[in-house]
Amino acid sequence: MEAVTHIDTLDEEKTQQWRRAIFYLYLLILHRRPTEEHDELKTLVHQHIQESSRREEGETMAQTMAEYLMEQGERRGERRGETHAKREAVLKLLRFRFNTVPESITSRITSIRSPSRLDALFEAVLTAQTLDDIDWGN
Repeated sequence: MEAVTHIDTLDEEKTQQWRRAIFYLYLLILHRRPTEEHDELKTLVHQHIQESSRREEGETMAQTMAEYLMEQGERRGERRGETHAKREAVLKLLRFRFNTVPESITSRITSIRSPSRLDALFEAVLTAQTLDDIDWGN
């Protein structure tokens, strides 16, 4: 926390440098330290900022960054969930239309990461007469 004490000595003329330095410090905490350490480390940073207005600004900055990272994580989770659901829909439709699905096709579908590719496969399965009619994107 010696770094915070030094950063906090920057005068008003160097406020932008102070903001960048504190911002970087929070980035290090949120990206390089285990999640269970985040609150403790942010509290340590806040305790070492002497000026109350800067302390409030630092707390707001940390909260905003944490909220942003949580939202990003939620979006990634939603996209993964959407992709998983589309894979399952394609496989279910294949089983419905063709009864059995070869393991090679199941493996191919479960490795697809693109929701749009899964949508295209779903549509292809709807209209295919046989498994050979489907473009699997070799």
